[in-house]
Formats: sequence, C-alpha cells, structure tokens
Amino acid sequence: MDDKLLPVAENINNILKEPGDNLSAKITPSGREVVKLETADEKISAVRYPTTGKIVETIVKK
Repeated sequence: MDDKLLPVAENINNILKEPGDNLSAKITPSGREVVKLETADEKISAVRYPTTGKIVETIVKK
C-alpha cells in the first residue's frame, strides 16, 4: 500500500499549472495530516489518520 498522501505529488513539477491553483498541507491538533490541491478542473484532498495510518482520498471533478 502506498503511503503518499497525494499520488499526483509524484510529478511535483506539474502540480500547480495555472494562476489560481492552490496547494496546502497541515497537521491538525488531533494529529491528522491533511493535503489539499485545488485547480480549475478538480479538488483533491487526502487525510492520513494518526491512529490507524489509513489514508482517505477525495477527488471532485468540476
């Protein structure tokens, strides 16, 4: 199982392509690791839960 939060991050040079694209990452007070990518075409988010290590990925196409 892949432990990367965003598979798109494999090609880091092509994540942010247009003005207005946004990439953010944070660790919440409860220890969750959150990565979000928003482009004109889609929103991608991934959350890794500290207790289980499970990653939940959500992709929304606009």
